[in-house]
Amino acid sequence: MSILKRPVLRLSTWKLVLVLAVIMALQMTSVVIIMPLYARRFEDFSGGVSDLGLSTMAYALTGVLAAPLMGSLADRFGRRPIVMGSLAVFILTFTGFLLSRSVGVFIVLRALSGAFTAGLIPAVMGIVADVSPLDRRAQYIGIITGGASVGWVAGPLIGGLLYDAFDYAVPFGLSIVIAAITLVFAILAVPETHTASAGARPALFPALKLNLRAGLQRALPSIRRPSKPTREWVGMAVLLSVSMSVMFAWAFIEPELMFYAYDEMGWTSAQLGSAISLYGLAMTIGEFTLGRSSDRLGRKPVLILGMVLFSAQFAGLVLSAEFAWIAFSFIVAGLGNALLDPALTASFLDLAPQAHNGRVMGLKSASNSLGSVLGPALVVLLTPFLFPKSIFTISLVLVLLVAAATAVLLPAAGRPRPPFPAQELDQSLAGIDPPMQSGGAPAP
Repeated sequence: MSILKRPVLRLSTWKLVLVLAVIMALQMTSVVIIMPLYARRFEDFSGGVSDLGLSTMAYALTGVLAAPLMGSLADRFGRRPIVMGSLAVFILTFTGFLLSRSVGVFIVLRALSGAFTAGLIPAVMGIVADVSPLDRRAQYIGIITGGASVGWVAGPLIGGLLYDAFDYAVPFGLSIVIAAITLVFAILAVPETHTASAGARPALFPALKLNLRAGLQRALPSIRRPSKPTREWVGMAVLLSVSMSVMFAWAFIEPELMFYAYDEMGWTSAQLGSAISLYGLAMTIGEFTLGRSSDRLGRKPVLILGMVLFSAQFAGLVLSAEFAWIAFSFIVAGLGNALLDPALTASFLDLAPQAHNGRVMGLKSASNSLGSVLGPALVVLLTPFLFPKSIFTISLVLVLLVAAATAVLLPAAGRPRPPFPAQELDQSLAGIDPPMQSGGAPAP
């Protein structure tokens, strides 16, 4: 039982970041191997775009509800148990996807998967926040997200090729095996890095708490003009809007794209998988090479550039039906995502007090999931009335408008709050000091 509480390996900060990148690469590979096959699976169940949209919405909706709670649990009880539990749930749900025999069962399984895996990203990013020095935060995040992007390189293409050659059992079985390997690796290598004290934690935004208190005291005797919103809350509101809108834009087209590729453009499963793989390849290369861009150039300009490039995939689908042009637009969008993701996550962590890193990452995941809920929900409602290219155009315009709004509304970045000292964490992870429990006391 001790191996479930403590890893076998003792790693320095840099090696831990690389290990997390490998874990995310394996986990994402297991997910995206079967992603191009959802539409095929629903066709066998006599389902269509609306059913696939409902399954995506169910996954995202439960994620919206669960992500903030999971992030708070990662702050309260530690990162490691949330990571282990999430990876175990992936194994169970992938097995359920293979064995399901109806649209209803598949949708229920996706809903359960969304709820019980919602803590993985907040917990992993909480670990990154625990170990990262200020001038390396976006770089480390880029390495982790770059690892996740590796899964997008080969996974969709492998899944499409295996389906074309062997039908469902082989790609789904491979996905289950990779998920199991990922869990074992995490048990051996991922430490507990959460070191918050057991005492009272600081308010999420102390300035807001003080402003609200002062405002209430002034408002009791007379009604006065409300004070300006705090800089932290304005920044957080803009970042949550960016996170939700970008995810909405993709989720809005995803169910339509699958059937559009198969039915109207005549693509094979391997072609769809290869287009997604090219996106993943560009994102992987970009995140490993460009991940530190916002550490050097500032969060705001990199966020805006990332969104503009991310919109290229929607422009490609609107302007062309040729595989080569659409694939090129996916490559550009992958590079945009490589700039956007690390800058966005680092911006959230810059605003968060150390004791609330997991909670803030949970809020980010919840905003992503909310976008993933609203996108498929609107597709279900609008598909009977809109052509596919109209749907792609809506996503294109939305992302560009959000980029423009971010340029105007996002406050200039201030000095981030200092994280847990990297040198002290390196010592504890290397075994110089005893491993720390979530309460801050040495483990027995």
